[in-house]
Amino acid sequence: MPSPHVIDHPAPQVARLRPLPGHLLYAGVLTGSLLGLATPVWAQAGDVAAAPAEVAASAPSAELPAARRPAELSQVVVTAQKRSQRLKDVPLAVSVVQAEVLEKQGLRDITDLAKSAASLEFGDTKSGGAGGSASIRGIGTAVFTTSAESSVGVVVDGVPLGNIASGALFDMERVEVLRGPQGTLFGKNASAGVLNMVTKAPKLNRFEGFASTELAATALGSDLGNTVLRAGVNVPLGETTALRATAHVDRLTGVYHNVFNGQDSATTGAGARIRFLWRPDADTSLNLIAEHDRWRESGAVFFAPTSAAASNTAGNHAPAAEFAACGVTVSHRNNEVCSDGPEQRRQQIDGLSAQFDRTLADGLALTSITAWRQRRTGPDFSSIDMGSGWDKVRSSDGRIEARQITQELRLASPTGQTMDWVAGLFLSDYRSDKTNTTTILPNPVLAAFGVPTTISTLAETATRTNSAALFGQSTWKLSPATSVLAGLRLTHDRVRDEQTQTGDVVFSSFALPTTVKTAGATLTSRNVSGKIGLQHRLSPQSNVYATLGRGYKGPQIDNDTALSNGQTAGLEVRPELSTSLEAGLKTSLLARRVDLDVAVFHNRIRDFQEQSCLLSAVGALTCTPLNVPHVTSQGVEADVRARVTPQLTLSASGALVLGTRYPGGFQFDGQDVGGQRLLYSPKAKVTLGAEYGGEVGEGWAWSVGGDMTYKSRVRYCNTLDAECSYGEHVIVGLRGGLRSPDDRWGVALFVRNLTDERVPGAVLYPLPGKGGGSGHAWSLGANSFRTVGLQADVKF
Repeated sequence: MPSPHVIDHPAPQVARLRPLPGHLLYAGVLTGSLLGLATPVWAQAGDVAAAPAEVAASAPSAELPAARRPAELSQVVVTAQKRSQRLKDVPLAVSVVQAEVLEKQGLRDITDLAKSAASLEFGDTKSGGAGGSASIRGIGTAVFTTSAESSVGVVVDGVPLGNIASGALFDMERVEVLRGPQGTLFGKNASAGVLNMVTKAPKLNRFEGFASTELAATALGSDLGNTVLRAGVNVPLGETTALRATAHVDRLTGVYHNVFNGQDSATTGAGARIRFLWRPDADTSLNLIAEHDRWRESGAVFFAPTSAAASNTAGNHAPAAEFAACGVTVSHRNNEVCSDGPEQRRQQIDGLSAQFDRTLADGLALTSITAWRQRRTGPDFSSIDMGSGWDKVRSSDGRIEARQITQELRLASPTGQTMDWVAGLFLSDYRSDKTNTTTILPNPVLAAFGVPTTISTLAETATRTNSAALFGQSTWKLSPATSVLAGLRLTHDRVRDEQTQTGDVVFSSFALPTTVKTAGATLTSRNVSGKIGLQHRLSPQSNVYATLGRGYKGPQIDNDTALSNGQTAGLEVRPELSTSLEAGLKTSLLARRVDLDVAVFHNRIRDFQEQSCLLSAVGALTCTPLNVPHVTSQGVEADVRARVTPQLTLSASGALVLGTRYPGGFQFDGQDVGGQRLLYSPKAKVTLGAEYGGEVGEGWAWSVGGDMTYKSRVRYCNTLDAECSYGEHVIVGLRGGLRSPDDRWGVALFVRNLTDERVPGAVLYPLPGKGGGSGHAWSLGANSFRTVGLQADVKF
């Protein structure tokens, strides 16, 4: 195999951090853990410092039935800066989705979070790239390259998940949506923001449990069948230890219907999480977490055709007639396909983590977080052509074996000092091996004229990424009301990616010799990112702040272009660098009945990482990663919570995002898309929520509620064709429920997507297997249909 090409970035004159080989990383993990065990301390489980007493005391009121809540809003506590703080005191834009909202709105998957945070969007998680195409303020990553990382980091219980994130949400305490570059404390894959998720921790000296179900069926007026089961138990194992075990099972049917065999698609998922807490004294805590999650899709086709031309550009396909002949009525509400091929996808994710917290004698808090995660997908089989005719495109035996080991070791000062600070070391080792076979079956009638009967390509990709970073952030109080903050992160990355393509072309009477092409590269990148800012407290309930930050996302390797050009050296996709300016106000009004957070921002991204996809004459899709010279995102955001009366609570989140457009003259597929908005980037978005309740009879609590999401026009594919966009729309959900006087059980009815708005997750063009000019297809999901059902839960 040829030697990989090495590309080095010029380094600033700073201390160099060299990524560690695998065996040294393991040694670092062990050393960090032993260091934590060697020192006497204190820390609250999962947090660097405990929340203030008044905050902890007020937080539980958010979970009370509407009829039994106090008149004022409860305080919201977050760990957005690696320590527990009131949301109002954090000098950055954060949206918080609490456990109650997750349950009542039925937010079961990571993509559902877009319903409650206006600045957060998701593309299609099946066809999207790293991080499932998450974007914040219009900036995200939708690239298929295995060496790509998301612009939006996903962190669960202090562990950055990188490219091994699971989509399932269950037994969550809260989700914090941190907007803008967060690289100082959360790392290189947080150049647009972070989803900081916190699961429910074990409780000492308390036995309790719960079980809940959600059922939706066509008999109730639902377009889909949906079954959701959740259960968990908290068990004290002694005075100093406790165990929390939770599990979920989900089954969704009917998103797609295959008229060829009469079968509906079905997606089944299951998972479990076990958390163990040991707190031998007030100064020590150890959290161990083991989790397993898997899902399987059958009959879940790639996309559903929504527009089909009478003839493609080449004149060798009549897409509209071909679909009609098989019984598919092509329209923007279509979820039917006609596929004679296997449809199967599966994934399994396993994870282990250990967090050890201690407080030193002088009040310093030491935290060590060691984590291992593994993802296995496949064997996957997809009929990308969505048809039963000729020019079939079949993806078979797709597999991914990926694992990641991370170690974070950090030290934090006591709170309430003239200078508060957090500093630490982060190490990561990621490996991925991917294989997939794409087979094209041309029209067999043309075999007599020298056209191949089969064209197949086996692609094997091996990716290795090592990262090391030193980070720190401090807040210096100039006066009781005014503080200055500063943060710095030094990152060293090493990315190695190799791809081998083995091609076979078979004719009716002979086969061409097998071809083998290999390309690879090794990149090293060093970066200095950071943040400076000013915060001023106007009153105990009001703060203003302004920050200037730099974000960084590591480089990628493009081997597809190299292989197409007959080269052996992979090409560099440069790191993505962002500069963000943000100013905000956080305040409580009307005797803490209203919380208002407002932020204005300006973010300029240099070398924005994108991809351009082309469909060959025989129907194969090739996507090439690339850099867009510069992209700007700017706008204003607002989050509002209001307790109008003890029985009525309102919430709203809004974002107006300007910019996020390709620079003038920028080309995709031969078209000038300059001035067009980035994919998955609506200009305006608003989410609203309301909950009203009362009591009836002997203390029975009733409630009614609703939520609404407005979104302006969104682009889903990169052409100037109007079919690539979905217009402005509103999605409404309603619910009503009843809870027992002792709050031990409850039932509720719900309807989501009341008007049955058929919103796509992605748009594909042209139709695979049908050639250029053939039409478009949409990727659909649970949120693309009206769902009507029943919820029930019991606590003990």
